[in-house]
Amino acid sequence: MTRLSVTISRAAPTRRRILKTSAALAGLIAAPAIIGRAAAQGDTVRILGLATAQLDDWSAFEKETGLKVDFTPYGGADPGADRQEIIANSAGDRYDLFIMGGGLGNDVGPLGLFIPLTGEDIPSWSSVPDYVMKSPLARGPDGTQWGMPVVMNADSFGYLVDEINEKEPLSWSVLFENDKAVGRVGLENEWATTFTQAALYVKAKGETPINDPSNMSPEEAKAVADFLIARKRAGQFRAMWTTWEESIDLFARGEVIICNVWEPAVRELQRKGLKIRYAYTREGYFKWLQAAYVPSQVKKRGSYPMVAKALEGFLGGAYAARMAVLRGYATANAKAGLQYAKENSLPTQDIEAIEANISKIQQKFSVPLVWANGAPSHRQALEAEFDRFRSA
Repeated sequence: MTRLSVTISRAAPTRRRILKTSAALAGLIAAPAIIGRAAAQGDTVRILGLATAQLDDWSAFEKETGLKVDFTPYGGADPGADRQEIIANSAGDRYDLFIMGGGLGNDVGPLGLFIPLTGEDIPSWSSVPDYVMKSPLARGPDGTQWGMPVVMNADSFGYLVDEINEKEPLSWSVLFENDKAVGRVGLENEWATTFTQAALYVKAKGETPINDPSNMSPEEAKAVADFLIARKRAGQFRAMWTTWEESIDLFARGEVIICNVWEPAVRELQRKGLKIRYAYTREGYFKWLQAAYVPSQVKKRGSYPMVAKALEGFLGGAYAARMAVLRGYATANAKAGLQYAKENSLPTQDIEAIEANISKIQQKFSVPLVWANGAPSHRQALEAEFDRFRSA
C-alpha cells in the first residue's frame, strides 16, 4: 500500500463544510471579520465569498479590471448560514458582491435582496455557454437570472492508478460496488454529495427507478440508503471524511485506494508525488457552481458600474487562468483564461494545465446528470436516510 508524508495547511478550502449546530452558526455569523466591514468606497470592491473562489494573488485581476479587491473568505457552504448572513445580518450593507453556492438566489432573490442580472455592462456575459448561464443553480424556476456563474466543477472520485488499473471513463461501481476495493473505500460524510452520487449510480443500474438523483422522493432516498447499507455490511467502506485534511490523509496514510474527494485534494496529492487520478465517469458527475450575487443595496449606493467591472473580471482571462492552475476549477468563461495565458506568456506548464482544464470541463459538463441541490424538496427525509446509513 502506498504511503506518503503530507503536511496540509489548515487554511485549505472548505467548500462544503456544513455547520451542524446553532452555536457554530452563531459563531460564524457573529465573527467580527464578517460583521465589522464597511461598504465599498472608491475603486475597492468588497466581496464576501466562499474560500474556493478566492485567488492567492489578485494583482492580475486588479490590473485587468482597474479595481482593488477586498475579499472576505466565507468558510461555510450551508445554505442556512448564507441566508442568515444576508437576510438577518444585512450583509449587503457592507459588501458589494457575494460569491456563494449556486441556487442561493432562488430563495433570497424574491425577497428583494438581490438585483436580477441581465448582463448589462458585462461584455463577456454573452460568452458564457447557455448550459452554464441557464443552470438551475444560477436561474430561478421562473427564469430570473439571480446569479452569474463564477466557479464550477464536476466532482467524481480520486483513485490510485496502480490499484485501479482500468481505462477511463470509469463506472461509479468502482467506488460503490467493487470487490477489489472492499475495505479500501473512503466516502465524504455529507448527504448532499455522497447520497446524490450514490443515487446517480443506483439510477444508472436501472434496478431502482429514480427520477432525479438531486431531488429524490422519500421512497427513492430509502432505496439508495438500503443500497449503501448493503454495501457497508459487505465491508466496502473503510472510512468517512469530513474535512479537506482528512480526505488527503486517508490517501496519504494508505488507508484507501479510492475516495470521492474534491479535485484540489487530488492535485495536492499529485504535487506530493502520489500516483493518483481524478476520474472521468460513465454515468455522470456531481456538477456544482458558485455564483456571484449583487445585493440590492448596490443600486441604492449607485455603485453598480463598479460591480459590473468586477463581474466582468470574474469572466475575464486573469481570473480564469489562475483559477485553473490553482484549483483545477473552471470559470464560466474558461477559454478567456487560455487566451490570457498565451498573450501574457505564462509558463508552458500553466498553459497546458489551462488547456487540460477546458477539455475536462467540456467533457464532464456535456453529461446531463446531475446538478448539485442544496435545498431538495424532501431534505429532511434525505438527511434521515443518510443518517440511517451512517449509523447502520
